[in-house]
Amino acid sequence: MADDDTRPRPVPPPSEPGRGDRQRDAHRRVGALWVGTFGVVGRRWRDLVVAATLGSALWLVSFVSAYVGADELFGGQFWAKIDVLFSGELQTTAQIDAWFASFDFTFTPQAAGLLLVALLASFLSILQPAASAQIARQELAGIDADGSTAVSIALGRLPVLLLINVTLAVIQVALLGVGLGLAAVAEPLSTVWDIVTLVVSIVITPLLAILWAMAYLEPGLPSLRRWNRLMGRNKLATWGRVMLFEVVRMVLAVVIFIVAVASPLSFAYSVAIVVVLVWPLTVGIVTVAQVIMYEDLRNAPSPAGGTSDGN
Repeated sequence: MADDDTRPRPVPPPSEPGRGDRQRDAHRRVGALWVGTFGVVGRRWRDLVVAATLGSALWLVSFVSAYVGADELFGGQFWAKIDVLFSGELQTTAQIDAWFASFDFTFTPQAAGLLLVALLASFLSILQPAASAQIARQELAGIDADGSTAVSIALGRLPVLLLINVTLAVIQVALLGVGLGLAAVAEPLSTVWDIVTLVVSIVITPLLAILWAMAYLEPGLPSLRRWNRLMGRNKLATWGRVMLFEVVRMVLAVVIFIVAVASPLSFAYSVAIVVVLVWPLTVGIVTVAQVIMYEDLRNAPSPAGGTSDGN
């Protein structure tokens, strides 16, 4: 009688795809993500500097326009009054109330025009992360191209990026308007609304990093359905990695700002250092990390076989 143990065992059936149709742990470990990010930054720092220079120039235009426009609205005294607030001269409630009352708002077409320029320049600054994303993809894919090529591709994506930027800005204004409307009707409702929108923003905003990576790198408008499918069951891991990089850059910016404010520099110059210099330098690093996360998700195998792109 033949030994039954020598008979071939039946192959277990493949597992059914889950709701997200994605495997867990599509991302590389956090340490590997940091190493991969700074590896790309180290190899392509010259091209990333090209993108950062573009971003710094746009933020400089935005800051100078906002600086002059805000001063124009308050009789040339806005920033001087802000310096008084941070000087420590205001010690009592009466002094603070008098400080608030001292602002004399005067609308002028020049101020409106300058603030509009500031807004447009801040929207156009999306070109820096778009170019940085192209540089990261070039490096990850082994494509021989330079920073100017990445900027050209980013310019081609500008209409889509501006559309997304404006849409998100309109949503934010609408949410703020609802909150103000509720405050006029019932203060408790406004408080509940503010808490809910804050929680939703904390949950959703980091995940939008993958949507932005899609907008930078994929043709056409990014699909919300594909965005959700791409992350699948990796939403929490994606959220955590994005937040880690964002918290680090925010802490760095805050520390530099505090040091600058504590120095003889004025409040406006301290803000300028962060907005025009520090922030653009961190944008390239964070964008590289987000592109690596996007590529990890895109190339991760799905339970149905292949990758999320059907390969």
